[in-house]
Amino acid sequence: MSKNLQAHLQTYFGYGAFRPGQEEIIRSVLAGENVLGVLATGGGKSVTYQLPALLLPGITVVVSPLISLMMDQVQQMRAQRRIPSTYLNSLLDPTDMREVIREIECGIHKLVYISPEKLQQSYIQALLRKAGVSLIAIDEAHCISQWGHDFRTDYLRLPEAIRALGNPPVLAVTATATTAVRKEICDLLEIKPEHVITQSLNRKNIAIEVIPVPDETERRTQVLRQMDELKGQGIVYCSTRQAVEVLTASYQLVGKRKVHAYHGGMNSMERMLIQQQFLSGELDMIVATNAFGMGIDKPDIRFVIHYQLPASMEAYVQEIGRVGRDGEAGYAVLYYTWEDVQIHQYMMEREYPTRRQIEQLAALLRQQKTPTPEMLASIEMTQEMADLLLFYAERVSASYRDEAAATLEPGMELLHHPDQVYEELEKRKLLKQQKLMEMIRFVQERENCLRKSINGYFGETEHESTLQCCSVCGISRTLYKESSPTASVGRKEVNWDLRQILSVLLPK
Repeated sequence: MSKNLQAHLQTYFGYGAFRPGQEEIIRSVLAGENVLGVLATGGGKSVTYQLPALLLPGITVVVSPLISLMMDQVQQMRAQRRIPSTYLNSLLDPTDMREVIREIECGIHKLVYISPEKLQQSYIQALLRKAGVSLIAIDEAHCISQWGHDFRTDYLRLPEAIRALGNPPVLAVTATATTAVRKEICDLLEIKPEHVITQSLNRKNIAIEVIPVPDETERRTQVLRQMDELKGQGIVYCSTRQAVEVLTASYQLVGKRKVHAYHGGMNSMERMLIQQQFLSGELDMIVATNAFGMGIDKPDIRFVIHYQLPASMEAYVQEIGRVGRDGEAGYAVLYYTWEDVQIHQYMMEREYPTRRQIEQLAALLRQQKTPTPEMLASIEMTQEMADLLLFYAERVSASYRDEAAATLEPGMELLHHPDQVYEELEKRKLLKQQKLMEMIRFVQERENCLRKSINGYFGETEHESTLQCCSVCGISRTLYKESSPTASVGRKEVNWDLRQILSVLLPK
């Protein structure tokens, strides 16, 4: 079996050997087991469901959180692997949707990528059930956990969809999952402990540096200089679209390399073009929000610069994990100021509805069962906020075993327990604040190895490095520069008052 799998790997993907964990996951999947695979970013998660898809009868359904990600993966499967694949999402116009449905009915495709929202629809479930689903792969599986950093309500509804498809085997894959997140994934998807396959998330070849700066002017000066000096292609991450645009414009005025901005406010065609230019080497750097990078299959990214503090350790590890997937030396540097904390707190406040907005939505639902975009705009609420509210309203109603609410149409449960729904959302917001506090503790580290701190957060002990480790252990930037002048790695002491941090993070 092992030799046959390796032969298939060579035939379909051109790889001579499996990466750690891949073969074990694939064998368990082919044996019909539900499996959780936790592999480091760049560890080859997609092969663990793409190869079984080619060996199993029927189709493999791949649940993906981002439309751009599933479109990119389907394009790669068709162009590079010549494997019949398609996707189902909200961007398909009616004509294209009918054509994709016809192709699935005719058995043309082996892989069907789908958004979790689309998988909730009964006619899609009927289509897939008739086509015959041999495997359901859940990419970015940490989204299923309420304790994960990127929780999506539709991911938590996946068990119902799996049952509707006849309970085929499930493979959940992720690169970032704490012990608590792994447990919740396993509980929801009925994965036995012996079928949890994990590999160390430690990327030995990436040097990690954290640089505190006193103000925005100093930060921009240092980052612009590094963007010119660092070897190879890289990504610069910013927390906001405004920071992306300002930094890109600033660099284009003084820099010498090809750089482009990338964020969710751009249209999908523009984003796809920029991504393709970066992958083909036409661009030296991308300055982006966290909208860029997920699913990017580029092995020779040499550096990642975090212009601002990430919101969580999970997000940080995912983003630096895009460096050096070819095993060659990589460099990850993070700059931070006190204002970064305030930016994240502001974004959190806008992410979650206020008590007044909850009352306003409940009042609107009394007039109309399904809130329209115009209704939501009138109370300054996004569709994402409304979806989150209605999801928690449904869960709160179920926990109260409310017979009256149980007879209501979906979404109307908010009318019964608005205060309890608000309390649930406050718990969720507090969790995000705690994750931000963990990130603050990490960048404030002065004595313990940063690599060790990262792995300890995820319950791991291994923290070996192959070339250089981190700015606490000591590194030289010279190795990562185009030229080789003496590079100072001295740290400026920028101390944050813990009371000041708590005054921002904790609820008033």
